[in-house]
Amino acid sequence: MKISVFMFKRPIIVLLVFLIAVIIVADIFLPTVLVRDHYSNHLSESTAFRYLIVDTPKQTARTNSYIAKVVAYKDCSSNRWIGTRGKIKIYIPKTDRNGNKNKIFNYGDVLTCTDDIQRIRNFDSTGRFDYVRYMKHKRIYYQVLALNFDLTATDCGNPVLSLSKKANLFLKKRLSATNMGEDQKNLAVSLLLGDKNDLNERIRHDFNTAGLAHILCVSGLHIMLILSMFYFLMKLITPTNISGLYIRNISAIIICWIMVFVAGFTPSALRVAVMLTLFSISKFSYLNNDRVNILLVTAFIFLCFDPLVLFNVSFQLSFLAVLGIVTLKPWLYKFLTSKLKAERNVFKGLLSNISATTSAQIFTMPIVVFNFGYFPWLFLLSNLVVIPLMQIILLSVILLTIFSGVPVLNNALSQVCDAEMSFLIKTAQLTGTDVSFLQ
Repeated sequence: MKISVFMFKRPIIVLLVFLIAVIIVADIFLPTVLVRDHYSNHLSESTAFRYLIVDTPKQTARTNSYIAKVVAYKDCSSNRWIGTRGKIKIYIPKTDRNGNKNKIFNYGDVLTCTDDIQRIRNFDSTGRFDYVRYMKHKRIYYQVLALNFDLTATDCGNPVLSLSKKANLFLKKRLSATNMGEDQKNLAVSLLLGDKNDLNERIRHDFNTAGLAHILCVSGLHIMLILSMFYFLMKLITPTNISGLYIRNISAIIICWIMVFVAGFTPSALRVAVMLTLFSISKFSYLNNDRVNILLVTAFIFLCFDPLVLFNVSFQLSFLAVLGIVTLKPWLYKFLTSKLKAERNVFKGLLSNISATTSAQIFTMPIVVFNFGYFPWLFLLSNLVVIPLMQIILLSVILLTIFSGVPVLNNALSQVCDAEMSFLIKTAQLTGTDVSFLQ
């Protein structure tokens, strides 16, 4: 009976399960992407390719790597440029043969390159990580080490995405111009903009093993903390009637999408924005505003637009964490408060944090253990220390970004943010665990 009621209230689950099954079967038995004019069909008849950069560079000690779209190849017989399709991974050395620094390219730049394209291969000798399969789920099968290339054009990407990337880069430069330490700057950029490219690998590892990886991207936590500050201010200046409620919620949706824009339309931020928009629409309509239903609808929308996102670990962790919070948290919170009846009001916020963190970690534990081979045992301690302070930390970083051009405020806010970032790094170091399930 309960199952039939559950299905009746959330009919989208039938379509979602069917869609997931189709995606899994197609991934097993069919090519990941069927493109008639894929560039791999023209490797033997081309002398050069043109690549459109579609993401920010990932930096290593020797190279900058990019994801790019292959937009054209130069036919060796006709010597003409012919359009083609497909994505590729490009590696560009940080210095050229003469020892000069190579330019760092941005979204929308087009490169012409004559170097040979190679099929992607696995590099993990232990066999634990299937890099070929990982890249296949991004529709990327080939890579190129670009040694002979030229910048052909700029600003050729999607205008909205291009403007978003420029806004993101502008804010990143403002934070980079502050007086914080290098690790602290990179952590602040990660917290505010979700850009982990320059973050020290050891710090990233500590945050992962401490169960704090979710604060290194623009997630639901960041957006809801910022929106709660905005909502508080809006309540002071808007009417308390239904029209004021409409104004506050519409403004919250607009602010949410502005944050997604500034973050560069990252998948984690997009998921939160879609969920918030659907929730707000259903709340002020005759539709069912059940949170589980909204989560399932959001997942269905994302899988319709990009079926292979199903295999993205970030996607899996994000939706499972939210599913845990909306289903298990209310029950767990009720259980904990019932055991502490006399002091319920005193510990209300603390118990809510414990319930949300525990629920999210329980639901994501199988994915974390399977993919990374460890589980952050001290997640509760680290989150209880960090989460209550996140609103203050985010506000400090936002103020520093705004006033980084004012010398006196820059110095003062830099010291505050430097101390906050150092505190986060130290907390992650102390609560990070290296207990591994895979030996």
